Amino acid sequence: MKFKFIYTLLAAATFTSCSNFDDLNTNPDSTTKVTSDMLATTAIKSSFMLKGDAKAIIAQSTLPKFVTMCGDYPAEQYNAIGTCGFSSYTILPNLDKMIEYSAGLTTESAFKGLASFIKAYNFYRLTMTTGDIPCSQANQGLQGNRTPVYDTQKEVFDQVLTILAEADQYFSNAKNFGGDFVYNGDVEKWRKATNVLRLKVLMALSKKITPEQKQMFAEIVASSPLMTDNSDNLAIAYTTTTGTWHPLYNQTLFDPYTMVSTVVADEMIRLQDRRLFYFGEPAEAEIEAGKSESDFAAYVGADPSRAVESLTVEHSEGKYSIINKRYITEQAGDPLLILGYPEQCFIIAEAIELGWISGDSRAYYEDGVRAGMKLVASYDKENKYNHGMPIDDAYIETYLAGEAAYKASKEDRLKQIWMQKYFTKFLQDGTDAYFDFRRTGYPVLPLDPNTNQNIDNKNGFPMRWKYPEGEYQTNKANIDAALKRQFTNGYDGTNELMWILKD
Repeated sequence: MKFKFIYTLLAAATFTSCSNFDDLNTNPDSTTKVTSDMLATTAIKSSFMLKGDAKAIIAQSTLPKFVTMCGDYPAEQYNAIGTCGFSSYTILPNLDKMIEYSAGLTTESAFKGLASFIKAYNFYRLTMTTGDIPCSQANQGLQGNRTPVYDTQKEVFDQVLTILAEADQYFSNAKNFGGDFVYNGDVEKWRKATNVLRLKVLMALSKKITPEQKQMFAEIVASSPLMTDNSDNLAIAYTTTTGTWHPLYNQTLFDPYTMVSTVVADEMIRLQDRRLFYFGEPAEAEIEAGKSESDFAAYVGADPSRAVESLTVEHSEGKYSIINKRYITEQAGDPLLILGYPEQCFIIAEAIELGWISGDSRAYYEDGVRAGMKLVASYDKENKYNHGMPIDDAYIETYLAGEAAYKASKEDRLKQIWMQKYFTKFLQDGTDAYFDFRRTGYPVLPLDPNTNQNIDNKNGFPMRWKYPEGEYQTNKANIDAALKRQFTNGYDGTNELMWILKD
């Protein structure tokens, strides 16, 4: 692997510490000296923004079956995935410079905390994507090591947890800093996000978690700062400024052909969940048949396992609910949720059900549902797009007393927790939602061997992304060693089980 020092004065100087993530420094009298603030802006954007065009972003949501596309559909809809990317490693040299430039400043500890958080987040995402990765020897290119060894996934998780514990300590003694368009440099909010990420990483280890790690989870819940409501969410806010629009805004080639899936629509209809009215439009054929836009029966999900030819014909006949018109209409659309209070609640509720900690799992479940619903309601404050079915406090309490009421059995309660967490990822971070599905097997996703493009397993879903092709040219000995210890015959396949998924 080639770890390049991609930092240049020209590139870095285009970023400022303004509130919008793509604001440019156009003041001819301002300094062109690179600062920690500038590098913070770049690192946050590079780490958290979704990559690719509208189709690529929709594709992320077809893999966990939030939506179904017809016409120019993405391969992920039929479970075909390929290689991952190692581009996140190029952030690491800039993080080092960010810390270097802050030396001696009152914000030094804050930038160390941010660097640790971003480093851990990227290592976590990459190992969850593919398995063993370079970690302990990453970012040593400038010291001459361009062929880093691959750490085992267990070692990567251990290092991620250590780095996050360090981030928590740095933020605990830090002053607010610049360059942050997410929290405006609020170190207390970053510390809360750090501890939520620690809980998330530990939950991802659920099949492999040790007694010591369960104790770590308990200590974080008991004594570390955590999120208290949606105002603490780590989210990227889109704006009406050119270059900062929601990626689905005005995407006429994709949005009108993207339909709410049966997985989402059928379950929300069963639960009488009004988020469906925020996520989708009524099917044209149902409206023509006399149903009201505020009638759950007017909403019809599209089965993502059906042949695209059939879906295309039926879509043209108005049989399905396309995604809500606010996605194509609003420039400052739904914020991109990276870590949030609803997910925190569901993680803790699951941990209680699994016996890791004591507590009232129902209370955490209900708080998560309330927060998740209020978040969706906040996307349409003027009630322009919810088809006359607004979400308010009274409705939420009615919902929690209905089909969504906490069940009697542990098995059913876990399914409720997983499904409600799944709902919070709708047209958000589909890859992260797929990680949860891969771990829990829930919700049950439709699969038809006749349309499944998961070539090596027509009766199953892919389990991982393959390593980048470039690794075979630049780091062959180490990637070969990693493959041989992980998978049968050292096969770099999408259906191989990484360590965290093995029983």
